Amino acid sequence: MNDSRLEIRVVPFARRWHVIHEIDLVGMIAEHRRRAAICAWAELIADGLPNRPDDEGLARFLVTLDDMATRIETGGPPLWDATLRHGDRDPLGTILRDHVRDRHMADAAAAREVIAAFDVEADTASETLGYSLRGFFAACRGGVEFEQLAVLALAGHRLTPDARAVLTDALAQGFAH
Repeated sequence: MNDSRLEIRVVPFARRWHVIHEIDLVGMIAEHRRRAAICAWAELIADGLPNRPDDEGLARFLVTLDDMATRIETGGPPLWDATLRHGDRDPLGTILRDHVRDRHMADAAAAREVIAAFDVEADTASETLGYSLRGFFAACRGGVEFEQLAVLALAGHRLTPDARAVLTDALAQGFAH
């Protein structure tokens, strides 16, 4: 038997059947909770317009946004590459991973736009600030929910019952906002 053919069959099979435990989802869920908190903060600021937050509160918010954008720009979600990867032959997996990656980059760009809109020299109108904030948090929340649904779609039967429960709870909390 040709060893190279055996290797091709065994390695993808092993990757495809990796069991996903709740501990495998902890990093992703923690990042989603950070994003949810930022979205809630952005919504609170948008609801308070035309009054802007105090300088210290605004500075903390903008630093938090910048940190989120930097995390997105400098690294991808390790869960996607390490755990959910089905190989390049799975078109659904490839499409979902690309879509999640694109949404992450869009979130980073939207965060940068919000930061720029609050620039003191920009003197941005309250309506524009509100539009920018609402666009950011709506898209960011949608991206988080899409990512969680994509994990369910790709991981499916490989999720342990506890991992499925963690993911389902996270989805339920996200839809409740």
